[in-house]
Parts: sequence; C-alpha cells; structure tokens
Amino acid sequence: MYLKEKPGRAWLEISTENLRANYKALCKLMGEGCKCMAVVKADAYGHGAVRVAEVLSREGCDTFAVASLEEGIALRSADIRGKILVLGYTMPRDAFLLNRYDLTQTIVGEAHANALAESGYEIKGHLAVDTGMNRLGIASEDMETIERVLNIRGILIEGIYSHMSVPDSKEEADRAFTEKQIAEFMGLKEKLIHKGYHNLLWHMQSSYGLLFYPLSGMQYARPGIALYGCPSNHPEEDLGVDLKPVLSLKCRIGCIREVLPGEFVSYGRTFEAKEKCRVAVLAVGYADGFPRCLSGVGQVIVRGKKVPVVGRICMDQTIVDITEVPDVCEGDVVTLIGKDGKEEITAAGLAAQAGTITNELLSRLGVRLTKTYVD
Repeated sequence: MYLKEKPGRAWLEISTENLRANYKALCKLMGEGCKCMAVVKADAYGHGAVRVAEVLSREGCDTFAVASLEEGIALRSADIRGKILVLGYTMPRDAFLLNRYDLTQTIVGEAHANALAESGYEIKGHLAVDTGMNRLGIASEDMETIERVLNIRGILIEGIYSHMSVPDSKEEADRAFTEKQIAEFMGLKEKLIHKGYHNLLWHMQSSYGLLFYPLSGMQYARPGIALYGCPSNHPEEDLGVDLKPVLSLKCRIGCIREVLPGEFVSYGRTFEAKEKCRVAVLAVGYADGFPRCLSGVGQVIVRGKKVPVVGRICMDQTIVDITEVPDVCEGDVVTLIGKDGKEEITAAGLAAQAGTITNELLSRLGVRLTKTYVD
C-alpha cells in the first residue's frame, strides 16, 4: 500500500497546529509582563528551527534562543526578526558576526566580556549568573564582578539570567535546592535595582521552571521541550497543562521476507528464528536517530499494531517482526514515534526505553529525515 502523498523513505511529520496550541498554553502560565523566549536550539529540538520560528513569529513571539552563533546566523539568514539570544559561548574574534547579524550574546564571565568589548564592535549581551549549577556565568553573590561587567564600555548588557538545574525533580531535597536558586537570583535582582539598575531584562525559567515554579517580575521565560509537547524524563508525567506532541517519526517498509527456523537476522546473529516468521526491513536506522540500543527490545507500529524490533538496528535499516500483522506490503508507512489507530509510541516513552531523555532523542534525529509540516 504505497501512500504516494507521503515522502519516500523516512520523515518527520510536524504539527504546526499543536505547536501553536502549546505556545498559547505556555504563555498563559507566564507572569504579568513576561514574554516567551522560544528556545529553538538544536534545530528546534529536531523540529526545524526556521519553520518553528516562522510559525511562532506569526503567533506574536518576537524573541528566540539558540545555542550557538551559527544557529543565530541561520535564523537571521532566513529573515527571522526580533531578538535572538545566543545561550552558548562565542569566540571574541567572531564579535563582528554578532554585530552584523544583530545577535544578543550570553556573557559567560568577566574575561569574556572584556574580550568582546575589545573587539571594537558594539555587542548586545545578557549576563549569565550562576546560582548553583556551576556551568556558565558569574557567581550570583559576586556583586563586585557583576557590577564591573555591567559597566564595561562596548558591551550593552540588556538582561541577566540564570538556569535551574533540577526543576523537573519532585524530590524534597531537589525542590529545596531549586527554591534556593530562585532566592539567590531574586536577591541579586533586588540588590541591583537598589543600586539603580532598573532597566535590565530578567529570566530564569526554562520549561520545567515555567511549569512548576511560577515567578513574578520576570521579563522572559525560556520554554524549550515543553513547546514541542513533551516531558523530558517521565512518559506519564503530569505537567499540569495540556501539551500536545508536535512531532511524529515515520518511515516506509523497504522489503518483506520470510525467515526460516534456525536462520539469523541482521548483524551479529543476535536474533535466531525459532519458527518461521515474516520480517519487514524499515528504511530507517540509527543514523536517522532511531537509537541502536533499542535493538531487540524496541517496537514500532505497523497497520495500527505494535510489532517488535528484531536483531540489531543498522545505520540505515531496522528489521521488525510482522508475522502477526496481516496484509503488510512493501511501501507501507510505519510509525516509530506518534499514533497509528489506537496505538501510540511517545517520544518520552521511546527515550525512556533507550535510557535517555526526550531532549536528546529529538535533537539527534538525523538530517536525512525529510521534514513535513502539517496543520
């Protein structure tokens, strides 16, 4: 059953309707005066950064976050307007590109700020402060250094932000740690306002911070994985808001064959048929982002029924047992993430089975996958 309207090999189906719905639902959680800084790094977690930014721009979103200079340039080159914050480190030698493409750079420390200022280009920045994650930023209690950076000539510090390390955890100790991070950040804000810094833009909440830790007095929230309708860690997690999965992963059956008792399937002879079975070779593999660690344990959906992966997942193909599914044909569409009939495989569920988080699974979906956008 060749569905000619579908792409040829393996592809992502991305629902712009669900993306818009998630954006609107998350915006309702933001405090008064707080706007969405949509995180579209890692190609919008595999969803296509340019198209996602275009869709959200039409919904009124005018601020985006990326991980690197190159990601920011790609958005600007696609005519994405508004503010674009580079969350990661950028070499000072590339300051001219930050200026040319009107990108806002994260200032990761005092030395970084000084080096950018010495470039001779006017640079817009948001200062990262560390409240306990020990990643990027100046320690929030180091007021002397923070004030020096805020007053460096050649760097226009427009905002200050921090990052919560365990907002997704419901463990008592982790919740206490997150509350401590928030208290440190809000304390810094109060001190700087008292010193006359009234016009800075403040933000701390990523997806789980927005979902579980409502804050007032923030100018931005930075939802990432929540925009795409997924929990990070637990497939059945209650996020307290109705978010809809944006992405499905599908492919075609390349060929079908019978395997006799005693014969083997795929590399390493890890699967031996105990009785005659019928297998389908799928046109997708670990180079497309379907995790190799699911060899022999994963499932896909064929004609509305879940079937097991057999043998090792290859770079470009995956083999599944379709013995129990009648009328399967070469060219049929198979669902690896998403719904087919009454069955569903969620990105979070697949990630958990692979021993990782949804963020990693989605961001590793391969460049060979065609992206199709549907309403």
